[in-house]
Amino acid sequence: MDDLNAVRRVRRPVPEMTPQAEDAARARLLTAVRTPVRTTTPRPRPARPVWRLATAAVLTVLAGLGWAAIREPGATPVASVQQLSEWAAGAAEDAPGPGARGDQWLYVKELDAAPGAYGGYGVDTSRRITSEVWTSVDGKKIAWYDDKGKLLVQYTHPGIGAADLAAEPVTPRTVTDRLIAALRPLDESAGDPPPPMNERLFQAIYQLMGEQALPPRVRAALFRALSAIEGVQVTPDAVDAGGRRGVAFSYTGDWARYDLILSPGDYRFLGTYGVSVTDRTFTWTGGGADVPAGTPVTWTAQLGTAVVDEPGRRP
Repeated sequence: MDDLNAVRRVRRPVPEMTPQAEDAARARLLTAVRTPVRTTTPRPRPARPVWRLATAAVLTVLAGLGWAAIREPGATPVASVQQLSEWAAGAAEDAPGPGARGDQWLYVKELDAAPGAYGGYGVDTSRRITSEVWTSVDGKKIAWYDDKGKLLVQYTHPGIGAADLAAEPVTPRTVTDRLIAALRPLDESAGDPPPPMNERLFQAIYQLMGEQALPPRVRAALFRALSAIEGVQVTPDAVDAGGRRGVAFSYTGDWARYDLILSPGDYRFLGTYGVSVTDRTFTWTGGGADVPAGTPVTWTAQLGTAVVDEPGRRP
């Protein structure tokens, strides 16, 4: 899916905070997420806007934003990526499947930080918008309404979905191999060097988790696959855009950090968060943007899902 269109489809105004509260919240957020990064300068290259990213930062900004963070009682601390993978996979295997026919669609409602400055590479953490998408049960198509009320349908990125991943055998190795096979052809079509495969694998998995009707065994295999991706870590205290605290799989890429946030009790998908970790300049035809380190690039919270008969239909 084209990332710029993904940003445009959810742009809607919502009431803003007072200027005083907004300034205080932003200051606390940037303090919380700014971390030391490598001193080498990343190779200059154009990059696609990042919309569904997640990070390892612990947010202290929630009070200023007016959102109450609630910790789920009785959650056991996670000691390692391997432990989180196994616990999340076990919970996925015990959960009911989507119970959908092949011709149906998964409706997903989400709360997002509104698109902000830096040419669409940043989000405004003081404002929220609600977005809705529909993904075909086979995982090949995604649909949403544009700002004129027209239903748009596109093929998903990277073109692999729930049906492909559910083909037997379903193991952490097979789902990883299938994702790599789908991602590699994009290397040749991209106009600039792609990010490392580990980074793209992580991003593909958290996008699948948030948008597709995955059978339990596929979701479990993807959780276990995360522990085999070099660079993945655990963030024990991450916060989604709805103020819910969770535990996260985290990955730091070449310019941003990502979190895949799960409920600490039942390990269901909650949302994502992302922040740039180094100053970066992006250019495109007719424009560009200088994105400073510490810029939030996405913040989401999944509000609910349902199986429907066609794209555009709400439950």
